[in-house]
Amino acid sequence: THTHMRTHPRAVHWPWQGTDDPHVVGAVRGEAYFDPDSEDGLLEIEGLAPNDPAVEQYQLWIFDAARDERYPVDGGVFDVRGRGRVVIPVKARVDVSTPIQFAVTVERPGGAVVSERRIALLAKP
Repeated sequence: THTHMRTHPRAVHWPWQGTDDPHVVGAVRGEAYFDPDSEDGLLEIEGLAPNDPAVEQYQLWIFDAARDERYPVDGGVFDVRGRGRVVIPVKARVDVSTPIQFAVTVERPGGAVVSERRIALLAKP
């Protein structure tokens, strides 16, 4: 899928940028890939602190040009088990027509319906 996504005409792949959130540890590397035609994506992330899923989880948000930016699309929750690179497959919960930005936030276990926007990572063109 990975190679397919890189060559797909409408797929986007943007590098991650860290914020000053304490969950960002060390150098941030990796990219967010997303194909609006299949609603499939892949996150390659390095630089996020391991989380305790009983306390908090990371959540992906997809900002879509066709939607109100106050209501980004939920891309699901994920955990980082150890330091180093993680690869997380993504399936958008609803249709995303034109992705313009991705954000990774820190949320309560199970994620949020509306994020408090504790943003750890951002990816955009």
